[in-house]
Amino acid sequence: MTVVPQWFVVSTKVRREPFAEDQLRRRGVETFLPRIMESNGFQSASLIAPLFPNYLFVRIMLEQQYFDVVWTPGVRKFIGFGALPSVVDDAVVDFLRTRMGPEGVVRLRLTFQAGDLVRVKRGPLEGLVGIIENPGCGRGRVRVLMELLRRQTRVELPQRMIERVSA
Repeated sequence: MTVVPQWFVVSTKVRREPFAEDQLRRRGVETFLPRIMESNGFQSASLIAPLFPNYLFVRIMLEQQYFDVVWTPGVRKFIGFGALPSVVDDAVVDFLRTRMGPEGVVRLRLTFQAGDLVRVKRGPLEGLVGIIENPGCGRGRVRVLMELLRRQTRVELPQRMIERVSA
């Protein structure tokens, strides 16, 4: 019976995912660190950050490479339920990889496009209508231009709080 490598998740030290990934690769461990483009609050500047902060996927033969992984600088521990690390289905990693662009960053599929007419579904601005200015301003939020107090105002709202208005 041949043993095939399987995917697992390891916890890394805070903000040390790239370092842990590099150290693991030096030990011959296959890794996967999905990244996402995040807005840093400025007009067009963005930064690339881990999709799952403090976590990293490793593909290993557990019995042979367990200690290679847990003794790697930057790695804290395996993630699992009980005493054994939990196996991650190959389909999960494949799914994330299909969402990556050529630069290795996971691409969000935007629900809204710039210029879409939207209505706020709940919260203090419920019922107000606006126009999407920036459909992906970070962390599942969108920037909407709204008429408030007789002037155009930019408001950032979670995507789940708005709905498209049919024209």
